[in-house]
Amino acid sequence: MINENSNLKEFTIPDHQPRRLIELAAQQEPSNINLSILALQDKIAQNRVKDISLIEWIWCIDNEKFWEEIPEIERKQLSLKIWRISQSNKWLYSTLIRRLAWFYHGQQNVITSNLVDGFLLWSNSISVQDNLVVKVLLALGEDEPKNAMVKIICEQNLTPNELLLKINNALPNIPIFKDYILEIAPYFTKQLHPVTLDKVNWLLRCFEQMEETEEITSVEYILNYLPASIVGRYPELVNWLKTNYNNSSKQSKLSSQARQKLRIWIGAVNYQDFYTLVDLIINRIGITEREENQLSKRKGFWNNYSNSFTRIKILLPVRSYQIINHDLRADQDVQRLQSDGSDETEICIFDLGENGFIVEFFRGRGSETRIFPKNDYIKSVLFGSQPLSVKRIRKLGGEAHDHALAWQWSCEKLLRTDYQIFPNAGTKNFIGLPPKYGRYDVTFGLPQPDYHKLMERQKQVEQWKRIINQLELEAKQSPD
Repeated sequence: MINENSNLKEFTIPDHQPRRLIELAAQQEPSNINLSILALQDKIAQNRVKDISLIEWIWCIDNEKFWEEIPEIERKQLSLKIWRISQSNKWLYSTLIRRLAWFYHGQQNVITSNLVDGFLLWSNSISVQDNLVVKVLLALGEDEPKNAMVKIICEQNLTPNELLLKINNALPNIPIFKDYILEIAPYFTKQLHPVTLDKVNWLLRCFEQMEETEEITSVEYILNYLPASIVGRYPELVNWLKTNYNNSSKQSKLSSQARQKLRIWIGAVNYQDFYTLVDLIINRIGITEREENQLSKRKGFWNNYSNSFTRIKILLPVRSYQIINHDLRADQDVQRLQSDGSDETEICIFDLGENGFIVEFFRGRGSETRIFPKNDYIKSVLFGSQPLSVKRIRKLGGEAHDHALAWQWSCEKLLRTDYQIFPNAGTKNFIGLPPKYGRYDVTFGLPQPDYHKLMERQKQVEQWKRIINQLELEAKQSPD
């Protein structure tokens, strides 16, 4: 069997100069050397391969004119036989494939064209069609060798570093083994079909083993060109980007366009987690029709702000945790709510970066949205590892907003005017609202409800304020 496991040699051009031939010739018995293609052909035909000297092999590999003494069809047959012989001759195999690699790198005079043609025939043999070194050599001979190299490592589920370990010392360390790395991101983005989770994980492993400049260039390409449909299906990719680039020095080395795309991707995945949570509660937890209607409206409303969500945290009461926790992704930030006598509710905390935090209480008498400005202490409590309860969050303060009639109009106005929190760029119609009430203007916000609705809203808000004031008082009086 052909051995592919030893170290790649340094970047050196193969020695095929006459002095090397002279050295080899000096080691041979004079009677054994016959620099004739016909003699070589006869020895092979008579199964006297052991009688072929090193100098004869080198002469055969190097000298194009050496082959002109026999017809073209015999050249093909002889070349194919030589490649087959190399499978049981370690020195010959190593010499042929290393020189072939240099040939594909542009060193045209290191191997005769007859052996190049013979390799292409031999590579179709059943005995070598799965040989990784042969696959790499075929890739080097392609019109677009860098792209062909990426295809190999993708199909073999190997990173470039892992490939080098597998072809150790079989091939010379030619520049393409470094240069093709920057083709990984374009291949994944434009040529890989279908994209699967295994391939996403392969891409991330490649990222992990790249030098920083290569990784940043590759991430930049992915951010600018990967279709949003793929991003939405594989949050693992976005979570890796969030971990390695969000609030990282590497993020500053991305273009402004790529940084914006990163924020959008992170927000979209976080919103999808919120969306999934709401659906699980509606479908799996026994809630009232009114609660279901409220949650559906909130799901639509926050979709308009998804680009702002840098991360989310989910808090579940014991019963909900037992029912739906196994349906949430393992990498999500999910905690159990401590029981403190409050109405049972799920809570979702949105981190909006510089714009602070939003806490959604899904159910219960208050069922409010709380808005907190950016604050290190608030951040340490909301996203720390210590257990949280409904009362502890309410005790932090912030500004509570209702979910009474026309709450979307009022909440958008509050976010925009007091906290400079705006919907996603380009929003012209609010998701989750009918066209009449959802038309959005970046200066004036959503259309103001008519007089009768405003009066009814005021009544509902007054009722809600009495409830929320009582709940906040209870929270302040509770022990931490």
